[in-house]
Amino acid sequence: MAKRLKVCADGVAFDARCGGVLLDAALSQGVSLPHDCRAGRCGSCLTRVRKGVTVGGESGHPGMVYACQARVLSDLAIEIEDLPEPVTARATLTGLTELTPDVVELTIRTDLPFERLPGQYCRFAFRGFPARAYSPTAAMQGRNMAGTFNLHVQRVRGGRVSGAFGEAIKVGHSLTIEGPFGMAFHRPGQRGRLVLVASGTGFAPVYAVAEAALRENFEREMVVVAGARRIESLYMPAALGWMSAAPNVAVIATADEPQQRSRMVRAGSVVEHVPELRPSDIVFAAGGPRVVQAVTALANKAGAQINFDVFQPAEQGGGAGGLGGLWAGLSRWRSSGRSPQAQPARRPADRGIAQMA
Repeated sequence: MAKRLKVCADGVAFDARCGGVLLDAALSQGVSLPHDCRAGRCGSCLTRVRKGVTVGGESGHPGMVYACQARVLSDLAIEIEDLPEPVTARATLTGLTELTPDVVELTIRTDLPFERLPGQYCRFAFRGFPARAYSPTAAMQGRNMAGTFNLHVQRVRGGRVSGAFGEAIKVGHSLTIEGPFGMAFHRPGQRGRLVLVASGTGFAPVYAVAEAALRENFEREMVVVAGARRIESLYMPAALGWMSAAPNVAVIATADEPQQRSRMVRAGSVVEHVPELRPSDIVFAAGGPRVVQAVTALANKAGAQINFDVFQPAEQGGGAGGLGGLWAGLSRWRSSGRSPQAQPARRPADRGIAQMA
């Protein structure tokens, strides 16, 4: 018979079988640990081990494991953040705007209040279609409205859901929302410089974090690096312009493909324009796996706190789907880290981004 071990999660104790999965042990005894994909992709179950030994579920961040993969080898003391409980709510699509040829903005209204933290993601199931994971963001123009979700969705060629927006899925379409999930979110009261890196519609969770941070402290030191493969896909000029107006925010827009349209958009991947990171920085990275992996490596090398949201479209076999199939780390990797070297001097190209198109 397997040895029984004691686990203490923020003062709540439960038993675990030696060699058993940490998350399974908790859930089997009515202890609710945050989780979603249960495959080590989304990062929702990222847990800090304060005392004891586990094997498996390594996150790449000291002391942090994925509870859905980690196996208990000794008595444990673990730490879990207090997060909004996932719920399911009914909602209606109230707005659909084509931002670029490959990015659409959705506005969704819920029937009841829905608590979530800036940067967390949810699952959206439009009636008649499979659920997809998307990261709600802040309104790029105007005020954020209570009970409203703003989504930035990249159309995937042949995508069953993203390809239906404006066709089978129109304003008035009903849906259900489940969540929130994920650990890559804005935490009030932190003082380190924010370094926010986004590729494509990874800008959605990054902008949610930036907007919340500036609402808390408009003088917050911040570097925002946002890019797309082509300049035509840079859909966020108004939001970048608003952020660049803050006194201590440097904004860098990039396009992978060469272009002659704007001198304010730098050439190359967002990874190439991440400033030198310092241990005191708090880094957020969102977008495709390669970008998130590269930024995470930079943050880990600098000893910075890293939070990440990995997007793998469900149409291509990714995990959570849509805007946000998370993946080993936290968004869906999530973690923590610190930021770049002294904030780079603001160049003329860092301002007036709203006029770049």
